Amino acid sequence: MPETSHLTARADAEAPLTPAEVTEMKEHLAFLRRYREVLRLKLNAAEDLLVNQQREPSERGVCRHLLGKVDRAVIERAIEREPLHGDAAARARMLAGAVRLTADVGVLLAYLEALAHVRSHAEAAEAFAEVVRRIDFESVSATRLARLLQVLIDTFVDHERVQVLFSLFAGDAFRRAFDAALPTFPPAVAEVCTPLRAVHRRLLEDGGADAAPELLAKGLEQVLSAPDPVLRGYAEPLRAGMLELAIGPGVSPAVADRAVGVLLPSLQRDGRTYARFAIRRAGQLLARHVDDKARAVLQELRRAQPGARTAERWLTALDARRFGRIALAGEPPAHGRLIAAFWLDAQRPVWLRTASAGAGERVAAETSLQAELALPGVAAVVEHGVALGLPYVAVLGPGRPLAREQSVDAPTGLAILAAAARVLHAVALAGVALPDADVERFLCTAPPVVALTLADLDGARRATPAVAGAEHAALVARLAGAVAPDAGGRFAREVGEQAAKEPSLPALIALIERVALRAGPD
Repeated sequence: MPETSHLTARADAEAPLTPAEVTEMKEHLAFLRRYREVLRLKLNAAEDLLVNQQREPSERGVCRHLLGKVDRAVIERAIEREPLHGDAAARARMLAGAVRLTADVGVLLAYLEALAHVRSHAEAAEAFAEVVRRIDFESVSATRLARLLQVLIDTFVDHERVQVLFSLFAGDAFRRAFDAALPTFPPAVAEVCTPLRAVHRRLLEDGGADAAPELLAKGLEQVLSAPDPVLRGYAEPLRAGMLELAIGPGVSPAVADRAVGVLLPSLQRDGRTYARFAIRRAGQLLARHVDDKARAVLQELRRAQPGARTAERWLTALDARRFGRIALAGEPPAHGRLIAAFWLDAQRPVWLRTASAGAGERVAAETSLQAELALPGVAAVVEHGVALGLPYVAVLGPGRPLAREQSVDAPTGLAILAAAARVLHAVALAGVALPDADVERFLCTAPPVVALTLADLDGARRATPAVAGAEHAALVARLAGAVAPDAGGRFAREVGEQAAKEPSLPALIALIERVALRAGPD
């Protein structure tokens, strides 16, 4: 990239030219002589003598005045006219001389644009770097910045483009200029540069949290176009950041596979970062039902870190008996129908209920009722269907099933009973009735914070709220003896009498609350 001549700079006009400056000035005069007609320069008598070699250059002020006539306006008009307009090679040759006479950014950009079409990739790239070095991005206009970026897009491809743009983003002045001009960029420039800006902000500037996932995904795809050695050569925090994006939302499976395949093995294998991304990757693959690849990731993690408990649990689930995407995690209980299981798609513990082979329609109807309820205190259905010849339904809920033999103190038992009564009241108001309120239907968290969830709707049917409410009141009365026993069974009898006298769940709930208040201090 030719340097701008120091003869154009302001200096003592009376100082004579040195021999070296005379030689340089003659080169400029040769340029003016060659392009005088193209540039349509208007010369005075003294300047005409200099250009036509009838007078030796000696006066600094005269030379500077002559060179100053080759300004941006003159050059831009020249390249808009023929023969330069239609001949990129001729345009580049003329601009190579012009940039020695002016440091105007517009002229530099015009030269870059011409080089991008006629010179080798290496020459164009070198010239681009030199122009960037000369530009003051604090004062560059949005239009000129867009032109520079268009040259970048035309000159560099794939990962080279990413490298160059990221090197520009490393400068504070360029980033500020880019962000200010972004709304005015042409679509072709914005389409390439905006996603990379979002990725750079997220990975290297500790920001960009509000960037759209789709935008980040586009930028990440450009970054990952680099050869494997280039990607592995990034610092580990940057590689980890790219993995974070790749496993995140909005990224296509192909891009995620590319990122993980190259970057995950490059992390320190005994470190927490490797383990964290390996688990996240395995979870992503399980959600996509790519179980073989998920197993390979987990096995690799187990080899690298034998103490990785999550990997061990998930591998056990992959080897377990399954109903659809639900892997058994325990044996059927002595009482009740809820079996501990593991939901592979979300990597969450769930509870599985199965039924006999001929009960498919009934279980499907019960599952539909449970899904329609959508009530607090009723377990959410995550999957249902028929597998291994048996209908099944899997639900998500906290705690463990209540057991008949489970021993609890009076305050805890009353809290459980009150919670069960409230759930049964809500279910009744929704028009669903249960045939019983066995303790095994409910999941319960451990004290001191007792949370109850109705997980098993076996035998549930539609009923009017009045009918369901009356039936559930009787169920609560029977449940009282199981979960809230007291000396002599007085409380259970009191609840039963209340239910017989007035089969109202609100009245029973109020009674339970009064007794709970008395039992609390004890």
